[in-house]
Amino acid sequence: CSVPSDLASKHSVSMDTLWGAWDASVGTETDDGTASSSREALRGVAREMADAASFHLHRARDGQSAVPKEGRPCLLPAVCGLHYLDSLRGVDYDVLHPSLGGGGDNASGPERRRRLGLMFLLGRTWLTGTF
Repeated sequence: CSVPSDLASKHSVSMDTLWGAWDASVGTETDDGTASSSREALRGVAREMADAASFHLHRARDGQSAVPKEGRPCLLPAVCGLHYLDSLRGVDYDVLHPSLGGGGDNASGPERRRRLGLMFLLGRTWLTGTF
């Protein structure tokens, strides 16, 4: 993973913080609560990074009419990015939340709905040429 150094220092996030957040996500937290505080610090970083990404993706969405129709398929990955950012917002920017992990072939009902929703968005974008 890559965290910009200015955000890492602002939220006091280090590799130890990432491991502490991981411990909190798998339930091996120690009694001192450091894993929970690590997870909260990671959420702060994720929130700021997601806000910046969302800003840029929405700017791209606003300017997509200037892109020639032949070039619009290059914008399809933005649909996935926006969908992921919405999912991330739905779990309060917890990047280690199980619902963001995929699940493979054993995906649960909510995960399957998320995948189908993404496929629908991609199909609509492909057909209409707008995201």
